[in-house]
Order: sequence, then C-alpha cells, then structure tokens
Amino acid sequence: MLFSHLLPDLVQSVLDALPTPVFFKDRTGVYQGCNRAFARLVGRPRREIIGLTVFDISPEEYAKSHFDADAALMQSGGEQRYEAQIKRCDGERRHVVFHKAALYGVDGEVTGIVGTILDITERKALEVKLADMAERDALTGLLNRRAILAHLEALHRDRRQASQTLCLMMCDVDHFKSINDRYGHGVGDEVLRKVAHALCQNLRDGDRVGRIGGEEFLIVLATADVDDARQVAERLRHLIASMEVHCGEDTSLSVTISIGVAQSLHQDEDWSGAIARADEGLYAAKRSGRDKVVVTDAHTRLVHHKDWHQS
Repeated sequence: MLFSHLLPDLVQSVLDALPTPVFFKDRTGVYQGCNRAFARLVGRPRREIIGLTVFDISPEEYAKSHFDADAALMQSGGEQRYEAQIKRCDGERRHVVFHKAALYGVDGEVTGIVGTILDITERKALEVKLADMAERDALTGLLNRRAILAHLEALHRDRRQASQTLCLMMCDVDHFKSINDRYGHGVGDEVLRKVAHALCQNLRDGDRVGRIGGEEFLIVLATADVDDARQVAERLRHLIASMEVHCGEDTSLSVTISIGVAQSLHQDEDWSGAIARADEGLYAAKRSGRDKVVVTDAHTRLVHHKDWHQS
C-alpha cells in the first residue's frame, strides 16, 4: 500500500527530472499529465494544462493538425513520429519532432496516447543558414553561380510550360583589371561588394541577381517584356555610374558597368541560348565603348558563346 501511495508522486518526480517534454492524453484528447519540460515548452504552468485540450493551448491552425494526428494514432494504434511546428502561448514558433505511442487498457482497447517532444528549432535554423551559405557568394552575398542558374532554369521551365518568355541581363564591371592593378585587390573587392549591393537593392520583387564569376553578374528579371527590361538595365547603369568607391584618404573612383539584355524565345530554346545572346550584348557594349546597354534579339549572330551548362 505504501508503494502504491508513493508511485504517482515518484513517477511525476522522475518525469519532471527528464529534460524532454512528456505528455499524456486520454481517448478524448484531454491532457491528463505532463512534466515540467512540457510546461516550459508550452509556456503555461502544468496545473493550467491538465484538463485542457490542444485547442485550448494552441492556435486553431496548429491545434487542428495536432488533433488529427492524435486521432489517426488512436485509430491505428502503435507509434507515430513526425516533424511539425508548435506555437507557444507567447506567440513564439518552435520546430519540433513528436514521438507518440498509443496507450492500451486491460481489454486491449486504446485509451489514450503518451508522447515526447524534441525541440529542433536551433537545428532547423542551422540547416537554413547552411543552405543559404551554400547558395551565396562569399564576397558579395549574392546568389552564387550554381544558385542563380538553378533559379533561371526553374523559371525558364515554368515560363515555357505557360508559353511565356523571360528576360535576363549579363552585367560586367568596366575596366575591372585596371582597378585591381592600380588600386589593389582590396579595392577591387570593395568595388564588387558595392556594385552587388546596388544591384540587389534596386531590383524589383521577383528579380534575382547572382555573381557568375569575377566581375560578372547575371540578373534574371520577373518581367517578360524586353522594353521593360531595357529600362531596368538603363536605370541600373546610371545608378552604378553615379556611385563612388573610396580607395584611400581623399581618394575615390567612379565605376561603370556594361549590360547585355536578352529575351528568351517562345520556341523550344534552352535557357543557355538566352544567356548566350545576353552575353553577346554585353560584349557588344564593351566593344562600343563600355558603360552601355545593348539588347540582342533572336536574329543576333552569336560570335561569343559559352557552354553555360558546363562552364
């Protein structure tokens, strides 16, 4: 009898010592018990949780998915493990892993569930950070070559399926080798950072810019109108031309860019064809004196072509 009297308190003490949130629910979804870790995660004292349902402690859009998962487990029995989001009483969202098991009565029928929660919010944040780092150019913070080309490929595929076109730009910093030779690579890096920042901050929603390599940038525009793309290119060109980069005491230098603009074709054209034509426009701008925008069309002869799938 003494052991039976002490068992509930002993079990609660053991559960409260665990760092992992633990909870119990009956067949109707009412909380019958939990430990301190669960109460901390939810953001309520344990005494306020017992007797409530998930709809009482979570917003409805979260509670409904949790309730449906519990109902499925009590219907099938066994165990259940899945990732989800929860929302604390203070509004903070946390990424978690639920691991639940059905509880059975002496007659073998499911009487409720017991579950644990693993908080993986920090792990998820690290995964997002690492994924972002894998897609970013270390110097400029822009999308790197692989990421911007992947974006272009996906957008081009979607546009082709809808029989639509897209527009893109190839941009290159003028006389960049001379800047490095005259002022050093530190100033050259600062030029690239400032140009990248200016491009990124002055594009529209849906536009994407990435550093292809060296002093060359690729801009994939949300617009499918080539005249609109030309206006965007001219605005960016003027913006960069008005920018100054400090390269020493009382010394600064002006920077210009050349831009090639192209529109994809309605026919079954690979996205690399549109890049190649924009690339040709870029080199035409270079040959004609730099600090220019050149728009190429489908009939432009490509005298400068790269294999963008391989390069």
